Amino acid sequence: MKKMLDFACALLLAGAATPAAATDVTVTVAGNTMPWSQDANPQLPFGRNDGAPPVIVPLTDVQPGEKVVIMAEGWTTTVPGGPHFGPSGQADFVTDDHPGNSGAFFPSRLVAPNQFPVHLNALIACFIDAEGKLVARPFAVGEQFAVNMPANAVAIAFGINDDIYAENGGALQVRVVTAAG
Repeated sequence: MKKMLDFACALLLAGAATPAAATDVTVTVAGNTMPWSQDANPQLPFGRNDGAPPVIVPLTDVQPGEKVVIMAEGWTTTVPGGPHFGPSGQADFVTDDHPGNSGAFFPSRLVAPNQFPVHLNALIACFIDAEGKLVARPFAVGEQFAVNMPANAVAIAFGINDDIYAENGGALQVRVVTAAG
């Protein structure tokens, strides 16, 4: 985690013109967590909708354009007792814009193609408004990712890239660091 913190601090300092109050939040994202609410985003379906709701981190003090650094560690599984996969997912199972075993698409189909390949059980994040609606494209996080806060976002939602969530296990520890001003 120290390596991740050093990375986050370097990114924040590189983009900070003036001193700002830092936000540092760590949350747990279980392996059965979906990356966004399908109730709030019915036009963006994925999978069987059989998982836990997304884990949401409020970012109300972060201004559009400010850097948000995300770091993750831990592991998830796709079946009880199955192999463990880190935040980047199962390296030999690319999901991208393909349907899964359920016949439904993975959340990764909405990730920008320049981020492909996206793997099964990778950590996915998306910025949302106060109603839980996506305000920008979701993105794959992996072990660490830096992104600028989009306009109209008030929070970031996290979940796992899968199409069948009910049998997933494990959890990721996800740290969100900002230089909110």
